[in-house]
Amino acid sequence: MRPPTPDGSGRSAMGQAGAPTAAGLLAAPLAEALAVLPPHPGSLEDAGVSGGGCFVRPLPVDTTCASAARRFFREALSSLPIPSGLLHDGVTMASELAANTLHAQRSAVPGAARQRVASGVPEIWIYLRGDGRHCELVCKVFDSERDWDGGIATGMDKAPVDSVSGRGLQVVDGLSAGHWGCHLSLSRLGSWKAPGKAVWFALRIPPAVLPDHLGRPRFSPDWLVDELEDMLVRRGLTGIVRADADGISVLSISRHLTVWRHGAAISWRASSGEYQRLDVEDTVEVAEQIVCANEEAAAADPLNLGPGPVALGNLSVAG
Repeated sequence: MRPPTPDGSGRSAMGQAGAPTAAGLLAAPLAEALAVLPPHPGSLEDAGVSGGGCFVRPLPVDTTCASAARRFFREALSSLPIPSGLLHDGVTMASELAANTLHAQRSAVPGAARQRVASGVPEIWIYLRGDGRHCELVCKVFDSERDWDGGIATGMDKAPVDSVSGRGLQVVDGLSAGHWGCHLSLSRLGSWKAPGKAVWFALRIPPAVLPDHLGRPRFSPDWLVDELEDMLVRRGLTGIVRADADGISVLSISRHLTVWRHGAAISWRASSGEYQRLDVEDTVEVAEQIVCANEEAAAADPLNLGPGPVALGNLSVAG
């Protein structure tokens, strides 16, 4: 079960009716620290961008697609002190990604267009990842057209130079300093999670522009790994098998993908064979990369994606 409070104590930091408050029992520095702990959300979906969540909106499949993306980008960041220049660049790139996905939707063959009606509309996602000198603002536009320059999109790395086609993506390439790309993913909205691709860009936030904690959920690793599992299930990765012991968690996503949590670190083996390692506080980014890895495994071996056995010390769960 999840700890009911951010510090994992199971006790309310503000005290209970008829009981002494924390300030009356604790030394002043500790009481002050507890007083500024963020409220415990039902999930990070409720937290917003500044609280470590992901801003998600559907995009219309018509001529208002780009203007909607611009409006949503400003809405997502309205409470953050983003420098005006960065905000303008981000709005411009979000608009170009939306125009690009509208072009992809309209270029789809008739049969694919009929499928798209059932699978959902494009979506825009905005969130923060990293912290301090490595804090980035990430914007992604998802659609259910998996083709990318005639092939399947793979990987989370930046796009190769020769993938830039058309003025819009050239603008994105220039304003993001080449920090953009495309990867397989699943939709976030709706009860059925449609497979597709996400085209993204990232903007580095200068140090000291945002407080270090902004965009980083300040909750215990145990709570965050629970939230990560819930995120993956909500993204359509059902049938996860999990084991926990002594600060270690193992999540078997499929026979090709196992995720480890040791303390505050999350790791897994990507389809490239390389091991990926992120801080569990980057929960939205961790979940997105795991979804991508799972979709790549599904594309490579669609008939063998059941969860495999999980063994952890004395814990052993067979999927």
